Amino acid sequence: MKKCGSRGRTSWRLRIISSMKRVKTIGGAQKLVKDFARRNKWKDAPNIDKFDHLHEELIEMSSLLRYRSEKEMRKILKTRREDFVDGVGDLFFGLCRLANQIGVDVEDAFNFVHPRIAKKFKGKKTEVKP
Repeated sequence: MKKCGSRGRTSWRLRIISSMKRVKTIGGAQKLVKDFARRNKWKDAPNIDKFDHLHEELIEMSSLLRYRSEKEMRKILKTRREDFVDGVGDLFFGLCRLANQIGVDVEDAFNFVHPRIAKKFKGKKTEVKP
């Protein structure tokens, strides 16, 4: 995730989204990433660096919110929205790339875990430990 706002990125990044090919499904996003990799002559072979890339993206976003009150986090989420849009987009693109590299269909993976997660957290008031 590259920094935005006062660190160099402006809202033009969000505006160009409308001029690019948009996807409407998880599978469509995974195919777009696969086609992108193919055009760039990238191999769909397992790459441990992709795991590290995804971890780094998560750390960058969490560092913006870590050790903050809920009120502070909500303010940061508003004022640094582009950072989070960019970070989530990078994560999803990277996840699709990783899935292609290891031969996993993202929609199938989601549908595989969804019932288990829904059952595990059914009726829980919070997803974090108090």
